[in-house]
Amino acid sequence: MTWLADLRSSALVGTGRHPAPAPAPELDFRPRDGLSREELLLDQAALADVVTRAARRPSVADTATFPDPAPPDDAPQASAEAVRLLDLLLSQPPVGPELRTQLVADWLQFAAASGQRVPHRLLPGLLALADAKPAVAEHLHPAIGTRGRWLQGVRQHGSGPAGPQVPAPQGSGGGTAATVDWAELRTADATAELERLRRSDPGAARDRLHAHWNTLSAKERAAHLAAFAINLGPADEDLLENALDDKAKTVRDVAADLLDRLPGSARADRMAARLKPLLRVKGILRKQFEIDLPPDPDSTALRDGLAPVPRSGEPDRLGRLDTIIRAAPLDVWTEAANRSKAATLAMLDGEPRVIDTIVSTAALRADAEWVRALLDMRTDARLLGCLPAAEQEDALLRHIRSGTAQPLVLVPLLRGLPRPWGVSLAAAVLELLAGKNGGQLATMLTGFLPMALPPDTADQCRRLLQRSDDDAPRRRVFRDVVQYQSFRQSLTEAFQ
Repeated sequence: MTWLADLRSSALVGTGRHPAPAPAPELDFRPRDGLSREELLLDQAALADVVTRAARRPSVADTATFPDPAPPDDAPQASAEAVRLLDLLLSQPPVGPELRTQLVADWLQFAAASGQRVPHRLLPGLLALADAKPAVAEHLHPAIGTRGRWLQGVRQHGSGPAGPQVPAPQGSGGGTAATVDWAELRTADATAELERLRRSDPGAARDRLHAHWNTLSAKERAAHLAAFAINLGPADEDLLENALDDKAKTVRDVAADLLDRLPGSARADRMAARLKPLLRVKGILRKQFEIDLPPDPDSTALRDGLAPVPRSGEPDRLGRLDTIIRAAPLDVWTEAANRSKAATLAMLDGEPRVIDTIVSTAALRADAEWVRALLDMRTDARLLGCLPAAEQEDALLRHIRSGTAQPLVLVPLLRGLPRPWGVSLAAAVLELLAGKNGGQLATMLTGFLPMALPPDTADQCRRLLQRSDDDAPRRRVFRDVVQYQSFRQSLTEAFQ
């Protein structure tokens, strides 16, 4: 058929130079009378589009690449009201992006708790949102159901529910024989597998790393050894001690950092022996510590991680002191002072760098007794995270009520607390927001305050919102709280 070729030529050079051809007789198409050349060309272009689309045949596909049919879902679909709310969040969210993400995650958690699932028609939109929002992705299961998992597999791998299966490496604790050699995995994959094994069977992970140690590169040894921060314990000390003799500094540094968390280790004892001679108590009425700087390190101290003497310039003796303090048991200080932890810390007034190092050490070891003593003199997010949620809130509430809380310091502390907060802490924060300079704090809390406040505070936020206030950030954060709590209450009712 030359009709299509003639039609393309006419469209290319123009109807003035090449009139549109007459339609092919086999098409049984007759243009209307009285059409201009241009109209005749456009009509036939539309006809050509229909003909070529209708005549196109699908390519022959290899049916072996098709995924298996989706299995049926056993879980019941969520109620009509719950589905309506999810559809609203996915298609026309009545809240901002951050609140929308949280509310979708809330919906998924409600569904999981009630044994219900997402309707099939909303799965594509939900999975697309999860691709962009990790906070949604982590709550997809089990709410998306069997077919949702199937669709995930199709989207990610072009296969079934779980996509291509990677066999569990040997010794994974699952009792399955390995078909992939762990030592042949990429560094990141092997480290991820070692981290997983550390969570389930720390001893098996230790045995595996020990067995492959001599075959690994320095980069791999350092990366795999860092995984031992998970479930670190005294049984790991021998491996870490041996790693202090590694040829690679990166490996030695990882081993030293991990041994800093083991105050009962032999290295901690060696550091205690170095710290004790540096501490002296002076004063009669007001006792204080006088702290000497450590001497140049010998070979044993170098092995334990102290910085060597530089080829030029002054040695970093303060840095060496930090290294010794981080590695030694904290009780060295109370023994030298012969006082309680609180009284010992009081003797370090005027030594902010030493206090900072003790704070980081206590937090690293999650030493609750030292953490509580330190919190009496310094409110620090690292310390708060070591305490149970109730104690965290009590410590932060005392800090707020002391009247010394500054927004730049307070916000990171509030952000790290478990949510929702208790009523007392929530009331204290709302009081700060309603205060004279609450707008600055409100701006900094916008991202997480709606999710942190308990439902009991919704009415109080409504009252605060209704006040005449020209402070836009403060009004915005109260509005977000009201919107979030209202929508979440609707979710609660829809899943009842």
